[in-house]
Amino acid sequence: MTQDIDFDSIPILDLAQAKADRPQFLSELQHALIHVGFFYIKGHQISADFLAKLTQTAVDFFDLPLDEKLSVDKIHSPTFLGYSTQGNELTKEKKDNREQYDFANELPELWSKGAPEYQRLTGPNLWPDLADFRPTILSFHEQALDLATELTHLVAEALDLPSDALDKYVLPGQQHRAKLIKYPARDQLDPDDGDQGVGAHRDTASLLTILYQATGHPGLQVQNHSGKWIDAPAIDGTFVVNIGTGLEYLVQGVAVATTHRVISPPPGSGPRYSVALFQGARLDRKLFPLEIPQHLLDKKPSAISDSGHQFAQVYAQNPGMYALLNRISSHRDVGIKHYPELAEQHGISAINSPLQ
Repeated sequence: MTQDIDFDSIPILDLAQAKADRPQFLSELQHALIHVGFFYIKGHQISADFLAKLTQTAVDFFDLPLDEKLSVDKIHSPTFLGYSTQGNELTKEKKDNREQYDFANELPELWSKGAPEYQRLTGPNLWPDLADFRPTILSFHEQALDLATELTHLVAEALDLPSDALDKYVLPGQQHRAKLIKYPARDQLDPDDGDQGVGAHRDTASLLTILYQATGHPGLQVQNHSGKWIDAPAIDGTFVVNIGTGLEYLVQGVAVATTHRVISPPPGSGPRYSVALFQGARLDRKLFPLEIPQHLLDKKPSAISDSGHQFAQVYAQNPGMYALLNRISSHRDVGIKHYPELAEQHGISAINSPLQ
C-alpha cells in the first residue's frame, strides 16, 4: 500500500465530459475511486422536476400518521423491506436518529424451503396507501439503477479493465435496495438521543450507492484517510456516489469503500430528507476478485476508519450470509422474529443487546 494523497473535499464529476473528453473524465474518476471513494456526479438524465416530485413524495410518506406507517413496518416481512421507526436501527451499538422506508424493484418471493436462507431477503415491497407513491419511487429506482449501471462501466474503464468487467458480479433481474430517509432536527429529538443521524459505516455488499440529498441541510460527512471528517454538502443538480464494500473487494481494495456518517440537522432547521439506491453485487455464489493491473495495485490506499467491519470474514465465502447477518444486526426486531436461530447464533437476543 502507498501513502495516500488525502482529500479535503469531494470531487465533482460531469457525465457530459465522459462523452466530450473521455480520457480526462476517466482520469478524474480513477483519482476519486482510489483516493476518495466518494464523488458528486452531474450531467445525468434525471430531471429536476422529477426529483422535486420525489422529495415531496418522501415528505408526504413521513408525514403520514404513525399507525399508517406501522402498517408497512418491516417487522411484517423477512425481506427487511418496509418502514423503520425513529431510532429503530443501530450502528456500532448506538441508535441512529432517523426514520426510513426501505424499498426495492418489485419481485415476488424467491425463497422456498430448503433454499439458502439469504434468499428470504428477496420479495415484494410493503406499500402504503398513498397516492402516486408506488410509481414515483419505482421510477426513481429504475432511473438511479440505470445511472449506477452506467457508472460501473465507467469505473471498470477507469481501472484499466473492459467496460463490462463488473457485469458478471450483478445477477440479471436481482433485487437492488433503496430507501427514503428522514433525519429529524436535534430539537425534535429526545435530549438523550444525541446527534447521530447514522453512525460511521461503510455500505455493505454493494457496488455503488447513488444518493440524492433532497434538502439543503448539512450533515453528510466523509472520513478522509487520515481520519478527518469532511463535509459533503448538498449541491444542486448532483447525486453523491460512493463505493460499497462489494466493489472494494472485487477490485482488490484499489477503489475504497470510504467511511461516512450523517449528523442530525441543527436545531430549528427542520428535518433532512434523502433518497438512496444501493446497487448490489450478486449474493448467490462465492466471488473472486478481478485481475487488477499492477500499476493500480501499487496505488492501493491505506486509511483510518471509524467504521466497524463486522462479519467481514464471511463476505468472500458467502456474500448472501454476509448481507443477511448485517441486516439482522442493524434491525434486530426483524431479525429475531424471522431469523431467531441465526440471531441467537450470533448473540443477538434482544433489540438493544450487544453483539458478541
